[in-house]
Parts: sequence; C-alpha cells; structure tokens
Amino acid sequence: MFDKPNQLIFYINIMLIVFGILVALLTEYVVIGIIFAVSALILIYDQIRQNKFAFTVANLRKILTIHDTSGSKATLTQTQMTTACHVDNSEYCFKNIRALGSISNFKVNNIEPVEQRKVNGDYEVCMKIPPELKIIHGSDLTLSYEYEDSFTQSDGILSHVVDNDTRRLHLMVQLPPGRTVSSARFFCKFNGEEKALLPPTVTGQTNIEADIKDPKLGAEYCLQWNWSEEGLLQKLKHFF
Repeated sequence: MFDKPNQLIFYINIMLIVFGILVALLTEYVVIGIIFAVSALILIYDQIRQNKFAFTVANLRKILTIHDTSGSKATLTQTQMTTACHVDNSEYCFKNIRALGSISNFKVNNIEPVEQRKVNGDYEVCMKIPPELKIIHGSDLTLSYEYEDSFTQSDGILSHVVDNDTRRLHLMVQLPPGRTVSSARFFCKFNGEEKALLPPTVTGQTNIEADIKDPKLGAEYCLQWNWSEEGLLQKLKHFF
C-alpha cells in the first residue's frame, strides 16, 4: 500500500505504539506510554487516510471572470496546492469540467495539456508531472480555460466536484461592470440531495465569493447567482 519512504514511517510508528504500550504496562510512566502509543496511532491513521488517494489538495481556488455584459466571454482559473501521495504518480487529471456553452484553450501551468477528452459530456484535462516539479512535497497547479456563450441567461452557476481529498475550497465569480448581482446562494449536492450552505459574500455588486473547509469527497459545491437584465445600450454595443 505504501512506497518505501512511507513504509519506513509506518514501521517506525508501529514500533512507537509497541514501545508506548510496554512503557504503560511495565513502568510507572503510564501517562507517557499512553501518549506515545496514541500519538503514533494518530499518525498511522492519517498516513492510511492520505494513501487512499493518489493526490491531496490543501487549498483550491476557482475564479470565474465574465468579461462582457452579455455573458458570452468568460475565463476560468483554478489554482490548487497539490501533493502526490506516492512518488510514482506521474500524471494529474482535472475532471468534471462542464458548461452550457463551449469550452476551449485549456492550459495547465500555461502549457497545453498532454490530453483532453470528454467523459459522459464532461471534459477531463491531463498533465504529465515533470520530475523537477517535486509534487511529492506539494506544488501549485493552475488550470485555465475559456468559455463561449456559457453565461448568457439571467442566472449562472460556478460549481466544483470534489474528487480529491481537499482541505479548503474557495469559489469566486467576477461579473463585468454594468450588470450587478440580484441574488446569490451557495449549496452542496451529494447523493441526490441538495443542502444550503452559508450565503456567499457579495462585494461591489459584481464579486461573489464562497469558502468552505474540508469539503466532502464526491460532493458538488455550487455558487449560483442571478443578475440584472442586460440594458438596451449594452446590447447595442455588441454590434459596434
């Protein structure tokens, strides 16, 4: 289950558990022995939890910027501190990328991905991890892409499906000047059920943000907003 460095840590923690039990049973330092054993047990539990996954994500920020009042042009940037749980993990894939319109110009760390494919209507974008990235110790990965005609309705949504063990998730929507937020909500979908979360923060009537710690694996977190109708003058500008 573990690579060699993790195996060594695992066996050291086993020895600490045995040592702690012996100290608690055979000496007068019962409390110290218990502390040794419990601490090593917690470390083993955390090690096993992390090794269930190929990668863990400490902090994920997903920023959607809509460039025009019609909602036809938009860019998404997703930055995440990512750690490989095994030294032989050589590929990382961003999954569950979807939109009502079209998506193009995928980049990972400003480089075209080695592979992009569609799975059940959603995009998956994959990168090869170069050895110099040292992702086993944690490294920032940045995915970016462009939307076309994806936010032309009176309401819009930015979502993220948690497919790696993630400590913190931050979603942000930046609307163009001239079309302000009417209302916004933040919710989670899991096992066919929808659960309302704390309301998002709205600043300047054009920026919407939501944040959650320890998001649930397999859940989809959604930041949804309604915005004012595009004015006649704004519509006329599209023709010039």
